[in-house]
Amino acid sequence: MKRWIWTLPLVLIAAAAAAWWWRPTPVALVQPVRGEAIDAVFATGAVEPQRLVPVAPRIGARLVELLADEGQAVRAGQLLARFESAELEAQRLELEARQRQAQIALQRAEQLVAQRFVAASELDRARAEVDALAAQRQRWAAQAGYARLLAPEAGVVLRRDGEAGQFVPAGQALFQLGDPSRLRVSAEVDEEDIVRVKPGMPVVLRAAALGNAVFDGTVSQITPRGDPVARSYRVRIELPQPPAGLRVGMTVDANLIEARRAQALLLPTSALREGRLWRIDATGRAESFEVPLGARGNGRVEVRAGLVPEASVLRDPSGLREGQRVRAQP
Repeated sequence: MKRWIWTLPLVLIAAAAAAWWWRPTPVALVQPVRGEAIDAVFATGAVEPQRLVPVAPRIGARLVELLADEGQAVRAGQLLARFESAELEAQRLELEARQRQAQIALQRAEQLVAQRFVAASELDRARAEVDALAAQRQRWAAQAGYARLLAPEAGVVLRRDGEAGQFVPAGQALFQLGDPSRLRVSAEVDEEDIVRVKPGMPVVLRAAALGNAVFDGTVSQITPRGDPVARSYRVRIELPQPPAGLRVGMTVDANLIEARRAQALLLPTSALREGRLWRIDATGRAESFEVPLGARGNGRVEVRAGLVPEASVLRDPSGLREGQRVRAQP
C-alpha cells in the first residue's frame, strides 16, 4: 500500500510531462511577398574632391608665416607660406664673396697669361672656378625658392596642417587644395567582391551625417592593384548630383548595384535558420527544407525557387527541433 502511495505521484508527473511533450507548440506563419530584389556589393568609403592636390615643402625648415587658411580660395602661384631662410641668406653672402674673389682671380690670370708669366692652364682653372660658383649660385637660388611655398594651381584650401614656429619636414603636406563643389567617393571593396564590380555600375549611397537620405552615384574607376594588408581594392564613385550638406571627408555606406529583379519572392530573414526554411508537414510536425536564396537586405531575403507564392513557412523557427509537433497560431 505504501508503495502505491509513493508511485502514484510519479505516474501523475510522468503523465503530465508526456502530455506537455505531445502538446503542439504554437508557431506563427508567414507567406512570401512580391517586391524588388537587389544584388549589391557593400562598401564603405569617404567623400573627397575629384582632384586633391597636396602641397608640401621640398626642404625641411621651420615655418615662419602662414598666408592662407582653410576655406580660402587661392590662385596658381600664390604664396601660401614662408619658411626660415637665415641659413640660406648666410650662404648667399658667402657665395657672393667667393664669386667676387673668383672674378678678381680670373682677371689676374688673364693679365698674367697675356704677359706670358703663367701657363694658359691657370686661366682655364680660374674660369672653371667662376663657372662652378655660378652653378652654386643657381642651386642656391632654387633652394631659396623652396623657402616660399606656392600654390601649384588654383583651388580652395580644404585643409591646413601646421602653425608658425613649427618645424615641417620635407615632403610633409602642409596644405591640401581642391574644388569642394566637384565631389566623388573613394570606397574600399573587399577582394572577394571586387570581381563583381564593373565600371558604370549604379551605386546607392548614404552618409550617416545626412541621416537616412540616399543619393546616387556611378562606378567610374577601379584601382588595378589592391591592398594586400587590408585585402581590398579602391573604387572611385562619381556623384552626378551630390546632396546639399555633403562635405569632403564624410564617411558613406555604398551599395554597388549588380542586378535588380522586380516581383521577386521575399521572406523576412527571421524565417531562415542556418540557411534553411521551416514549414509544417502533413502530420503537424516542424520540417526544415532548403531552397536557393538570392539577395538579402532590409531584413528580407529573396527565394529564387522551390516556393510558391501561396506557401506558408514558419516566421521564426528558432528553438524548434526537426519533427517537433507544432500548430499554426490563428
